Amino acid sequence: MTAATTPARTTDGGDGGDGGHDVPLLDVRDVEVAYGAVTAVRGISLRVRSGEVVALLGANGAGKTTTLRMISGLLAPVRGSVWFDGAPLAGSPRPGPNSGRGLHRRSRRSPRGSGRPGSAAPVPGRDSEANLPVHRVAALGISHVPEGRRIFPAMSVAENLALGSFLDARRSRESTRRELERVHTLFPRLAERSRQPAGTLSGGEQQMLAIGRALMARPRLILLDEPSLGLAPKLVATIFAVIREINADGVTVLLVEQNAAAALRIAHRGYVLDTGSVVLEGTAADLARDPRVRDAYLGGNHQAEQAAPERTVSEEVPEEEVGKRLAAETGTAELDVEESAG
Repeated sequence: MTAATTPARTTDGGDGGDGGHDVPLLDVRDVEVAYGAVTAVRGISLRVRSGEVVALLGANGAGKTTTLRMISGLLAPVRGSVWFDGAPLAGSPRPGPNSGRGLHRRSRRSPRGSGRPGSAAPVPGRDSEANLPVHRVAALGISHVPEGRRIFPAMSVAENLALGSFLDARRSRESTRRELERVHTLFPRLAERSRQPAGTLSGGEQQMLAIGRALMARPRLILLDEPSLGLAPKLVATIFAVIREINADGVTVLLVEQNAAAALRIAHRGYVLDTGSVVLEGTAADLARDPRVRDAYLGGNHQAEQAAPERTVSEEVPEEEVGKRLAAETGTAELDVEESAG
């Protein structure tokens, strides 16, 4: 893997994820998304291998949330394609070749405009050649935890969790029970508040519920949009420790996160977005050491070289170690992950 000290090289596109040596679980190819006359995503390409945690970093308005909404089928691309496990989800069903490797800078492309002149906001199933509706994307094994949690406040915690399992009509009660036990193991607070209306939960508990509901669908890929937003440092550490545990259980994670340091601690690789384009990509360790990332997203902290040690997909880090690392980052002393979860 190219070291961060190697001069970044400019490309005209192409993904630097794995050099094409394997088929990614998620493959986003040269995608553009527009809201009417405004282009929010400009020709981005990214790849997520099975078993990875991949972080999307960038300032507000960079296109991160739009990218997740497009992958899950809530928005349709006006150009490009999205593939999941070798099958098309959206756009033209013609995947392009892969190129490049390691950490490198993307060249800025001149704006291509906003798609079709006078076009309305993109609508799944209408604006491109092959766009699966949201429920079919979810049925394939993609769960989306949106920013703002989007729970059903008048329904109980148990009812919200049950919604996550409704897509699979063939699932047995025993299988659903096992998934629920798993969610309760990850988030004991949800078991304690099972009959409580979801709208009465704290912000951190609602985030646990949103993630738990997504896990009830038994996803292969989970899309997490700002899971730490508005949470206290102890709860941030809890949520990130759970994300590591989810990934260790075999679930692939694509993570949008404002806390870049915490995201890079748990990620294998990352992409940096700016005004709708991917401008930088590489391993989490390389990104954490890159001065451009440090200055823009890590507060210029040059000790960030230690923030994201090189990870392999198979690496497992004990939960207590995750808690210690994240506590050091957030400034929370002697954090006990298990205690903060309960």
